[in-house]
Amino acid sequence: MIGDFVLERRTKETNIFLRVSFNSNLNFINIDSGIPFFDHLLMQTSFHGCFSTSLKCIGDLDIDTHHTVEDIGLVYGKLFGKVFKLKQAERYVFSFVPFDDSLTRIVLDISGRPYLVFNVQSTECSIKGISINTIMEFFRSFTSSSKTTIHIENYGFNNHHRMESIFKCFGILLKRVFSLKRNRHSYSTKELW
Repeated sequence: MIGDFVLERRTKETNIFLRVSFNSNLNFINIDSGIPFFDHLLMQTSFHGCFSTSLKCIGDLDIDTHHTVEDIGLVYGKLFGKVFKLKQAERYVFSFVPFDDSLTRIVLDISGRPYLVFNVQSTECSIKGISINTIMEFFRSFTSSSKTTIHIENYGFNNHHRMESIFKCFGILLKRVFSLKRNRHSYSTKELW
């Protein structure tokens, strides 16, 4: 299918290295964002998406988690945007994932138009510096740099389950992007003319 993709980003706020592999053993997941709970969430995406991930981020966590999560979203989005451009991906994909009290639905359009709908009730509660609002920033950055439209809906009362459900659902969605591809198609009717 497709092989390894590597991307780096260095700013005053973060230093990020990301490698994603679609051909190697799934057991290779090595994620170190400096935020253990966020590592756990990203690991869910990689595991359920059936791709290997190596991520190392050094961020300004002495300030807070915002820049780290936001910039990792930018790097993930840019990397997956490159993968999507190979046109080995299905344009419209959706996924549902229940996790105990929580249910997540994500719909993706590889449209070339960045847009995020994040229909997730926010709470003030955070887990190890990660909140629902922080998660929204990850996906806002992802849609912006991948030039995709993503609609995320989630409900539940346990914030850990809610966030984990979102990242599991996102992984399954990314897996389906490639497993549902047709032999040949355009992403838009505009390409037919």
